[in-house]
Parts: sequence; structure tokens; C-alpha cells
Amino acid sequence: MNKYISLFVVAITVMLAVPVSGYANEIFRVRLFFGLSLPNGGAVSLYDWQMFEKKQISRTFEGFNIVNSTGFYKGKSERSKVVTLIIEKKDIPKAKELAKSYAQQFQQESVMIVVVPVLEWSFIGAGK
Repeated sequence: MNKYISLFVVAITVMLAVPVSGYANEIFRVRLFFGLSLPNGGAVSLYDWQMFEKKQISRTFEGFNIVNSTGFYKGKSERSKVVTLIIEKKDIPKAKELAKSYAQQFQQESVMIVVVPVLEWSFIGAGK
């Protein structure tokens, strides 16, 4: 429950800190694909993921979205987490450093990162 309250607070903070909408020439959607399999068998534990999320992702970015996923790599399925960020161009190196840190900490061959320009963004409220 506290996690949902925290996410709500982050969403409100983001909404108040930025204009309601805009055309963004310097805003990007960044997706990071974190595999949870370990090279010698086993997997990144839920606790280890939560600590990475709390100590690294949350401290680096104010807002993000995490989706549980199943990825396929070298013909094998693998549980994974997909983290989506909407960030300014200047923050892309932070996302790359986050990917590198995860790869080192959990002995990953790599973390895939996809960067796509955002043409337009807005927050749609229930307004009258």
C-alpha cells in the first residue's frame, strides 16, 4: 500500500513540476530491459531487485514505470523487468550508467536500452 502512495506522490510531484503538455524536442522515452537470469543459473531475487530499484533507480530518476516481462535471449525465455523513463536528453547518460551498474552488479552480459524521441506529451485529467 505504501508503494502505491509513493507512486501517487511521485506522479503528483511530476505533474506540478512540469507544464501540463508540450512539444518536446529534447524529451525522450527510454526503456531499459533488465534480465533477471544469472549466468551460472538461478535468478536475481525479488529482494535484490527491490534494493536495486530503491537504491539506484529511485535515487537517479524521480518518476518511472516498471513492468514485469518475459524476454527471449539466445533462444531461451527469461524473466525480466522493463523500466520506462520519460527524460530530457541530458539525462540519457544517467540511464546508460544505470544499465552498466546493473550489468556489473548482476553479472549480466548486457542490458538493452532503447531511446526514442517524444514528439508530444501531456497529462490528461478528468477536468470538465
